[in-house]
Amino acid sequence: MKKTIFLLTMMLFSCNKDNKIVLSSSGNLNEISVVISNEFWEGEVGKELKKTFSKPIYGLPQQEPLFKLRQIPPEVFSGFVTRSRAIIKIQKNKTLQTGVIKNKYASPQTMIVVSGPNSTAIIKQIKANSRAIISNLKKSELAEKNRRIRKSLSKSKALEALFKIKLDFPSIYRVAAAEQGFAWLRKDIKSGSVNLSIYEMPLDDKITTRNIIAIRDSVSQARIPGPIEGSYMSTDPQYISTSSQIKISNMTATETRGLWEVKKQFMGGPYINLSVMDSTNNRVLFFDGFVYSPATAKASYIFELEAIIKSLKILK
Repeated sequence: MKKTIFLLTMMLFSCNKDNKIVLSSSGNLNEISVVISNEFWEGEVGKELKKTFSKPIYGLPQQEPLFKLRQIPPEVFSGFVTRSRAIIKIQKNKTLQTGVIKNKYASPQTMIVVSGPNSTAIIKQIKANSRAIISNLKKSELAEKNRRIRKSLSKSKALEALFKIKLDFPSIYRVAAAEQGFAWLRKDIKSGSVNLSIYEMPLDDKITTRNIIAIRDSVSQARIPGPIEGSYMSTDPQYISTSSQIKISNMTATETRGLWEVKKQFMGGPYINLSVMDSTNNRVLFFDGFVYSPATAKASYIFELEAIIKSLKILK
């Protein structure tokens, strides 16, 4: 019986190996070029690809896809089109395999190749390896976002002074508050604002989704005032917040996503909270990103906040 295999080892193609000049990749963030025949795209394989990679992002007030998919028939996959930064390539052949190829046509570039003898086999490959594929693609897109952010970094030293940490955040963000144990970064946008609050507490091994929410609500009530007296930001109890364990700079962190609201006001939006266990300094660092932008798409703002938070470096 043939086994489903995901190639975790990256197959790297670079100019150092074959003297080929690798051009810069292109493409919008979180947009994937899907190299696939019209037959597969319009059939069950296409349905599975859309269901898996264009599923709605959890924790947003309206439906926005995880990735935008752009179909490219194999016969036109040449020239400039091959420079897409993120590619999923579907191949019909006897080999049942899913692999990752880095920087084959451009750099940086991540290409996922899924192959099988028929649509049923290919769909099984997609289902079996969806988490690993999404992880690879998201990692490369976050890296690209961080690269773009570094083109115009804020020169503020507030976070270094307060927490002895470094975050890469754009110069368009201003420090709205910097007090003992608390900082608030804010970017004003046409429809509202993009925000990141940072605070710390003594290390507690019992960090759970419930007490993360309780802590963020307590800090928000005290530090993030609403538009009228007595109003404050709070986690929306009608929408279930979800958490997952991740690693940031080799530290364990809890990533929580959900919706927030302002008490006594018709205001709300999405949030992303990362609680990082900094055992070296015996503390938990909380990074709470939230967006207020009524009647607009918000996925790109949450993605930007995620990229900023995951650039975390602890200073000595």
